[in-house]
Amino acid sequence: MWKRFRLQQVFTNLRLEGIYIPIFQKIVFTPAGGYSLIIKLRTGMTATRIMKKAEAIAIGMKAAEVELERIKGDKFRLWVRNQIEKVLPQYPIKESQPITPIPIRNVPLGINADGYQVGLPLFNSSGGTVTLIGGNPGQGKSSALKVILAGCVYSNTAIIWFDPKSGFDANPFQSRVEVLSNSQTPEIYLNYLERIQDLILRRNTLSNKEDLEMLPKILIFIDEWGLLSALGSKQLQTQIKTAIRNVAATGRSSNVSLVLATQRPTSTNIDVATRELSGNRIAFQVGDSHGSEAVLGQPGAESKVDPLQPGQALVWVDGQLERTTFYNVPNNLVQICNESQGHKKTLDEVEELESIFRREKGLEV
Repeated sequence: MWKRFRLQQVFTNLRLEGIYIPIFQKIVFTPAGGYSLIIKLRTGMTATRIMKKAEAIAIGMKAAEVELERIKGDKFRLWVRNQIEKVLPQYPIKESQPITPIPIRNVPLGINADGYQVGLPLFNSSGGTVTLIGGNPGQGKSSALKVILAGCVYSNTAIIWFDPKSGFDANPFQSRVEVLSNSQTPEIYLNYLERIQDLILRRNTLSNKEDLEMLPKILIFIDEWGLLSALGSKQLQTQIKTAIRNVAATGRSSNVSLVLATQRPTSTNIDVATRELSGNRIAFQVGDSHGSEAVLGQPGAESKVDPLQPGQALVWVDGQLERTTFYNVPNNLVQICNESQGHKKTLDEVEELESIFRREKGLEV
């Protein structure tokens, strides 16, 4: 009740008298300490006029920002938000978490402006997904990969990390993750991609979806996608790009998920076909609208008016774009990987498990 009267007083002081706040309504509070309520606009008052004084309203309510969302006709929902950084929780994984393998679907990424958790659907009812991550150096791309990893370590998912930067980011976690890091022999990357493609094609011959669920899910990180695609001869570069696109196009139905990350995204290092295959898109701060469009398919991540801070990104998931503050990388992530090393599966082991499965089922290998 107090917030309603306080807001009405702020509106009056700013000469926004054409706003009616229904008395008997439930104020909806958010985990970030903000809240929302319904307002109605009288004749002559417009949403544009209110938002021109949004900063003054926020100051009057001692909040970080206010936002107006149309519900229907003259009815709007007014969001009053606090500073998200003050309530940012630590990543939820704890040392005491049981080691029993758990299935993964939505991996927690961070929280939106209202403090609600934003999840990344690595796997869904249709199978795997493709996630595209881009941004300028130092904005949080590498941390985002580690946050995603932290949400997967206790699962029975096979995780393969392509890190052509000599394994700088991936090597600390190789007790749980199969790491490919030798940039001197890029043929290895192509070999793995082709083996994964063959595995996908074999899985696609399974007529029973329950059989597919018996096989390990596969998560592939490709860090510095642009660098990987520039290794070796021109012919090899073309082959690697084609192989990545093939896995992105066909892996979904076979429980193969792909995460592509690159610095300084452009239309050159992110082709439109692969972006369109990416149902999940994460854009950290970029230099211009072209970089934002390369990742998201629309501008926004380049904004200088309300710039993304390091660790913040625009996240496109399920057709919805949300400004997200990412969780911190757990300080004990290496220890967590060591504790869950029994869940590690290399590509060799996955292929062997599938071979055994097919023999037991009487299927051709």
